[in-house]
Amino acid sequence: MAGKLKAVLFLSSTRVGASYVGTGSWGDRVGSQMEKCLAEAGFEVTVWDPKKNEYTLLQQPLHLVPDASGFPQWMKDRKAELDAADAFVICSAEYNAAMPPALTNMIDHYPPTSYRHRPVGLLTYSVSNFGGVRIQPTLKAFVTELGMLPIPTIGNVANVAEKFDADGTVKDDSVLKYFRRQAEELKWYAEALKTYKATHPLPAQK
Repeated sequence: MAGKLKAVLFLSSTRVGASYVGTGSWGDRVGSQMEKCLAEAGFEVTVWDPKKNEYTLLQQPLHLVPDASGFPQWMKDRKAELDAADAFVICSAEYNAAMPPALTNMIDHYPPTSYRHRPVGLLTYSVSNFGGVRIQPTLKAFVTELGMLPIPTIGNVANVAEKFDADGTVKDDSVLKYFRRQAEELKWYAEALKTYKATHPLPAQK
């Protein structure tokens, strides 16, 4: 297959506070390790961080505004990244048994066609045993409604404070083993779908 596969890695949290001791938030540390594993698997990775791209509270998504000239250029550039992506990964925290609003707000600025018919890896984390697990069904339903295809391997880092040092170094080798497994599986699905779509147009495009 010519060229590298492209993946967009979505971070989810804008939380700050005393619980985030060390370099970056827990989401930054988990996301950084997944980014490395995706790169090792052969992906060209673009990271979407709601702390760095400060989306305003959604009023109208990009595709429902007749004249999009008023949108900042960086938002249009982000849409181009989505359209070019072969796969996605969502690295999500848990807010009161729900997905972080910064995550859904960021994703909802763009049309479902920007996500559709591509695989997505789901990765959750929590400082507790079950926080990340609690949002996985909701997260899976959310991406499915957008037309993404969740891969079977769904990751969760429970008790994240015990798995990462303050500088973001992974203390538990099983975490990296699972991240690599998820990245390789995502690559398998991305390659398969991209190859098939190259010779078999989607029904709506016929």
